[in-house]
Amino acid sequence: MRHRGRVWLLALAATWAALSGAARGEDRYYAIVFGSQSHPKLLRLTHTWVTFARVSGESTDPNALWVGHHTISWLPATLDIDVWDPRPEPGVNLDVYQTLQFVRGQGQRVMAWGPFEIKPEVYQKSLDIMSNLESGRVQYRAISGRDPLVADCIHAVAAIDPEFGRDHYPLIRVGFSASRHIAREIVLRGHYDQKRVDASWLIPRLGLDRWGVEVVPTLAIPERPRGLCRLPDGCGHAPATAPE
Repeated sequence: MRHRGRVWLLALAATWAALSGAARGEDRYYAIVFGSQSHPKLLRLTHTWVTFARVSGESTDPNALWVGHHTISWLPATLDIDVWDPRPEPGVNLDVYQTLQFVRGQGQRVMAWGPFEIKPEVYQKSLDIMSNLESGRVQYRAISGRDPLVADCIHAVAAIDPEFGRDHYPLIRVGFSASRHIAREIVLRGHYDQKRVDASWLIPRLGLDRWGVEVVPTLAIPERPRGLCRLPDGCGHAPATAPE
């Protein structure tokens, strides 16, 4: 009887593990890379941020799926960027809508790359980085250097890179070129074939189409850099009207 009980418990545990694995298998994780800049381009009027989404459910109707999301958008708490100030200052992490309101209010043009599918480990690391930023331990500086407790907007995102981290993203690119570089790294080194990923429904589901965001198709992302701090016009879709 004791042996039978042990077998039954093992069978129950295996069944529970299988069911749990199936439930976890329903989840998908995505990243949308954003870049913004003014015209003409001014360094203090550029920004890079990424929104991460977790999707659960098996329905073919996107509106029936559960979607959770968070954003890493690291800025000075004052929202006044002084590019050449060597002193670190308190920072703030905005959500995607606060960020869009901020950069659009400055007249910046906004582009997005993705959504790209990412591994659960990358998604979890983004949560860890966001928690660290919002803990108050990390400060903001527009040119952050190597100090892990000081970050600019690009390095706050680049810290999530599971292979290279922020050291792979020198601040020779800002605005569109910086964000495009991050998107290209996801396409070239990511776990998934992004050309086969179609999560474009996330853009309207998150309401991003109402903010005049120009979405760049994955096929339009160059495999090699086109140049620093420049992006030819016409690489994205026509922007939608921003909300009042």
